[in-house]
Amino acid sequence: MSPQTALVDPYADTLELPVMNGELAAVAWEREQVAAHLSDQYQIVRELGRGGMGVVFLARDIALHRLVAIKVLRLEFAGSEEHRERFRREARMTARLSHANIVPVHTFGEEGDFVYIVMKYVHGESLAERLRAQKRLSTEEARRILYDLVLALDYAHRENVVHRDLKAENILLERGTGRAMLTDFGVALQRSLDPVRAEAALAFGTPHYMSPEQAAGELDIDGRSDLYSVGVLGYYMLSGKLPFVAANFEALAAKHIAEAHRPLAEVVPQALREHPLLVAAIERCLDKQRDARWRCGSDMAVAIATPVRTRWMRRVAAKKAMMGMGLFGARVAAELAMFATALKAALFKWSI
Repeated sequence: MSPQTALVDPYADTLELPVMNGELAAVAWEREQVAAHLSDQYQIVRELGRGGMGVVFLARDIALHRLVAIKVLRLEFAGSEEHRERFRREARMTARLSHANIVPVHTFGEEGDFVYIVMKYVHGESLAERLRAQKRLSTEEARRILYDLVLALDYAHRENVVHRDLKAENILLERGTGRAMLTDFGVALQRSLDPVRAEAALAFGTPHYMSPEQAAGELDIDGRSDLYSVGVLGYYMLSGKLPFVAANFEALAAKHIAEAHRPLAEVVPQALREHPLLVAAIERCLDKQRDARWRCGSDMAVAIATPVRTRWMRRVAAKKAMMGMGLFGARVAAELAMFATALKAALFKWSI
């Protein structure tokens, strides 16, 4: 038996071997800190990835025979009290949220410059990884992911937490169940407790997914801003394209604020034929005016809860979408193909 094989926990839910420090030409500071401070509790398997602030490792919880993800504040930010506080806030805010579609936090700690969060490890991949591999998703897969996501957001918003950084990288897809789980509350806002300073208003979030009000630097951000980002994600999943692209933040922000996106029904007519209510729900998320978007995630969840599997159901859904939008009336015949044509200019409002 090799020294590596001896370290494999036969009761753990993975057969991956831990990475031995001696096999690396240079050991990252973050890895060294985990080994120095947490080796009695956790055994590093491998690095999962690096983000703007942290490095994430896959590790074994030695006592509980389970896998965990350990997020460590990167060395270059370890001396910054602002970044340390953001890490603390992420841990505390996520820890107070308990929902099946939000990745839970197990513990948080600080040892000198070493700041870390231990979280549930989600077996699977991120939505970004899946989209890179598949380019675009089926209508039903996109519907299921959006359904899970808006339920998670509805819960967070009722707890007065606005995520502010929804993007494909922050949605994990669990292998086996297909469940979508929201993670990374590093820039989340707890409304009424965390007023945003004017000079920092544009510093949070990812430009391609920002709501118009977030891109404009407005301070009064609420859950409807997250729902706009849900619309961007839905558009991206169904079409394989983002609704807006630009060379810099200023140009991208201007598009989110004032430019009409190409209607999803025109970009992906197949999605409209398969689930017109889903397409309408995504378009409603993308309305420039927050009052015209969904009031809350649970309302959108109700609208997209049921797959549309038969031609008859699609006809009914199409008619329901037409009645709710109230824009196409006489222009739209009962046939779904004609309904798709009528939606080409759609920046519409729809209420159930």
